[in-house]
Amino acid sequence: MKFFKKPSVAVIVTILVVYISTMTSVGVKLTDKCIDVSDGFFDGVRVDGVDYPATYDSVKELCSICDEIIVIARNYGIDTEELYYAQDGLESAVAYSDDISYIGWCYDDFIQQLKLVENQLHSTGLSQRHTAAMEEYSSEISAAIEATEKNGAAYNETVREFIREYDRFPISTWANLTGTYFPGYFSNM
Repeated sequence: MKFFKKPSVAVIVTILVVYISTMTSVGVKLTDKCIDVSDGFFDGVRVDGVDYPATYDSVKELCSICDEIIVIARNYGIDTEELYYAQDGLESAVAYSDDISYIGWCYDDFIQQLKLVENQLHSTGLSQRHTAAMEEYSSEISAAIEATEKNGAAYNETVREFIREYDRFPISTWANLTGTYFPGYFSNM
């Protein structure tokens, strides 16, 4: 016990306690702010006084349309395996990942595969019923992609604002020390 009564040890212990409590507090508060920004992908954002719906909603809509397109494409022998895997990857990323950049990467892959199958369907001799369905689905896909890009751009703007404010010394150093990751951008928008 005499060891802890020495003034030099007391100073070092005090410095360590202050440092650890400061880093813990900064880490918790910074993580909460990062989560708030990332939640904008799922909940919607407000940019320059305008409310934008959640990007998540239009991504989920695209995934449900994809289910119908896969069924039609299989009727005509069109290979949908890559589209199925891209859709599964996107749905898994949305359900289980907090990394919005990763979700954006999965989204880009999914859209590429979806457009490929959609174009193959339009160049195939579809039945009248499937032609009408594909016209409707193509319209829904275009609207959902447009909504995703618009809402994704608004989400990305909130990320940009956050990074402008917090990605500077000393906050960026504290983020590195506490293992806090800043929110990521959605897709290549």
